[in-house]
Amino acid sequence: MNKGKNKIRNTIFYIILSIFAFVQLFPFYLRIVYSLQPKDFLPEMGKIYLLPKGFHFENYVQAWKMSNLGIGYKNSLIYVTIFTLVSAFIAILVGYVIAKKKFRGRKIIFVMLLSTLMVPAEVLLIPNYILVRDLKILNTLAALIIPGLVNIVGIFLAKQFLETLPDSIIESAYIDGASEMKIFFKVVLPLSGPVIATYFIITYTQMWNDYLWPMIVTNKAEVFTVQLSLMGFQTNFQTGYDMILESAALITTLAPIVIVFLIFQKKFVEGISMTGIK
Repeated sequence: MNKGKNKIRNTIFYIILSIFAFVQLFPFYLRIVYSLQPKDFLPEMGKIYLLPKGFHFENYVQAWKMSNLGIGYKNSLIYVTIFTLVSAFIAILVGYVIAKKKFRGRKIIFVMLLSTLMVPAEVLLIPNYILVRDLKILNTLAALIIPGLVNIVGIFLAKQFLETLPDSIIESAYIDGASEMKIFFKVVLPLSGPVIATYFIITYTQMWNDYLWPMIVTNKAEVFTVQLSLMGFQTNFQTGYDMILESAALITTLAPIVIVFLIFQKKFVEGISMTGIK
């Protein structure tokens, strides 16, 4: 009886998940269809096209040539990769100290760090802008990287994960004569692979899609991120062919996120399950 109820419950659950997945992915599919349409394609008002009239991959080449996506790609790859790696290192370091080092006030420090999550990101825009202005790094990739390197969500994930790490492993390293630095780099970091992968996917996706902060601190095309380049490309066109080129450009900008997820998806699922996030 219980097995039958569980089967029905699971079936309903998967149907609901499938509906949500369809709602999320269908617009993306339509963009792919439009990106492959021929140059003379004229959509009819109110009609949805589920298949392209041919596969015109030259649209992607044309969109790349007509836009500033090459520079945007390069800048985004550099700044997002550096930001994610450095902030992940800081998160693991701070999370390790809070999770494994016994000192007075560590719980209070952790609560204070978490309390900063209640501050809306928009409130920090002006202070962060003043910071990068005073550092004289406006219109540089450093302005995109420095203000957000200490990521509280990353620290929380690292702390929760490292609390599951047996103390005996670290104690054994101490007994073998390992220094604090060696323990961190040779023991803690390698064992933190799942949480690093989780953080990497979340942060890489967030930073790659970020538009507001790069728009505030950069106004030169040579330091534009891919999102700024894409927005400039979209606002420069008004004809029927533009929707095709815009769709091709949009699909192109999503490629790195998909690649990162495919590389780290196994570790991502493992990290989510081990940090207690349901």
